[in-house]
Amino acid sequence: MSGTEGCLAVSLAGRDAGMICLILREEGEHCYVADGRGRRVETPKKKNRKHVRLITGEDGEPIRYSDKLLTNRFLRSWLRENAGRVQV
Repeated sequence: MSGTEGCLAVSLAGRDAGMICLILREEGEHCYVADGRGRRVETPKKKNRKHVRLITGEDGEPIRYSDKLLTNRFLRSWLRENAGRVQV
C-alpha cells in the first residue's frame, strides 16, 4: 500500500472503526490519517496500515485529494462530498 498519501480511506480497527478519513502521510508500516473533526490536520492519528482500507470510486481507482493547501474545514466538506462515491 505504498503511494497512498492523499487517498480516501476507512478505518477498520480501533475506537475510530468505520471513520472515513484522508491519509496525510506514510512512515514505514504506519500512516497518519485525519477527518478534519475528531482528528484534525494538525494532529493526525497514527494508524497501522493493515487497519486502514483504501476507498475506491466507481472506476476502481482510489479517490485522491491532490491540492496542497488542506484545512480542517475544507477536509470536512471534501469528505462529505466524496462519501457518496465510495465503494469499500
